[in-house]
Amino acid sequence: MSDERPIPEALVRYFEQRAAQRRAEVSALFERLTERERRLVKEAAVMGWVQGMRHSDLAYPGGRYALAVVLDGCLAHEDLYPEPEDELEESDE
Repeated sequence: MSDERPIPEALVRYFEQRAAQRRAEVSALFERLTERERRLVKEAAVMGWVQGMRHSDLAYPGGRYALAVVLDGCLAHEDLYPEPEDELEESDE
């Protein structure tokens, strides 16, 4: 049997306020990043999301394997994720 009582208005307002605060905190953090850091965070987030959706039925394999999969994805799609390759080229100079 499910409990179908409405959520109290005060609790709804609290959740809405916290969601707004979290959005503001995320925006403030993103604004403090350099342009390069923003790009890296964006590329890592997108690649992590893509890999997570592709392999949602698997257990998390660990950081090293996840990093290898993401870097492999970046290299395979360098037109979409050029940053890691750019960094390697700059360090070679």
